[in-house]
Amino acid sequence: MKKNVKIPVIFLLLLFFGSFLIFLGSRNDAVTVAKSIKSGVLTADEINVAFQNVGGKVIKRFVEESQMVKKGDPLMQLEDVDTKLAIDRLQALVDSQRAAVNQEQAAIEITENETNLSELSTWRKIEEVKASLEAAKSARNLASTEFDRQAQLRKTGGNSQSQLDNARNAFVVAKMQVIQIESQLSTLMIGATPEQVSQFEKTQNATGMSLQSIIIARQKLENRQNQLAQLKAQLAQGEADLKQLQINYQRLTLKAPEDGKVLKLMFEDGELAPTGAPAVLLETDRKYIDIYVNEKMVNDYQPGTTVTANVIALDKEVKGKVRFATAAPSFADLRMTRERGQADLTAYQVRIYIEPIPKLLTGMTLEVEQ
Repeated sequence: MKKNVKIPVIFLLLLFFGSFLIFLGSRNDAVTVAKSIKSGVLTADEINVAFQNVGGKVIKRFVEESQMVKKGDPLMQLEDVDTKLAIDRLQALVDSQRAAVNQEQAAIEITENETNLSELSTWRKIEEVKASLEAAKSARNLASTEFDRQAQLRKTGGNSQSQLDNARNAFVVAKMQVIQIESQLSTLMIGATPEQVSQFEKTQNATGMSLQSIIIARQKLENRQNQLAQLKAQLAQGEADLKQLQINYQRLTLKAPEDGKVLKLMFEDGELAPTGAPAVLLETDRKYIDIYVNEKMVNDYQPGTTVTANVIALDKEVKGKVRFATAAPSFADLRMTRERGQADLTAYQVRIYIEPIPKLLTGMTLEVEQ
């Protein structure tokens, strides 16, 4: 073969063979990598643990950095002298308020019994006065008859003037007695309706009659019920404040909200911890990885989907569950090559929470193949 023909043929064969190898192998472009391997660094959720609604001087730290803790373990303690004094003062106030409530309740009960007894006694008193009135009217009629008889006898000279005067005086006294008893009866029956008065005149029984004095007494009782309600409200507020102080006293001891590792302690012994300021940085046992996939693959990673990941450092497989898949920031978009005629694709962030296994540490790289 002529030299000028042989060289181009060999070059074309080599070019064809190289292109074939490139086609079969990985080109390490964004499309190929995203389709073959999805990897991420194992990360743990971190939480800031703070004193809730309390602050003060740190008197003791129960843990150190890198120490593993369980849920409920004490982490840090604040000084409790002021809170104890406040609880004692408020407890004394609550006891006083409770005694005032009990006293008012007993007083209302006694007054109510006295009012009921007074009402019953007044009904009987009305009946008694009514009977006295009937007797007084009879005495008045008798005195009137005697006075008229003595007056007739005086005209005929059958008696003396002193006898007539005595009869007249007895009649006046009897008449005044009737007026006095009628006034007393009217006073006792103040508040009774005309129907009740009419019924009483027929039956001579005052039971059930409305009496103004009893009505006023019961209105005073209702007013005392309002005072009792106010005392009870003050007691309830005091008890609520006391309960809040007791809760705050418990909060002076900062406890781990869940299992994890102490990463950082913000305060030393003797320092003042402000209310609500983070005091301990805790790394939880909830570990996850974030991977990025393009929009053609995101449907394979719906929330709740179980996936398998390979721990490179341990050469072990571990299970994980997808928590969410959301559009990633624009800088994470996959920039595809134009050699295959594809446009750029939006990247999606997929968070996968990993089941714990022995020796699995934060910072290890995990590869998800799916």
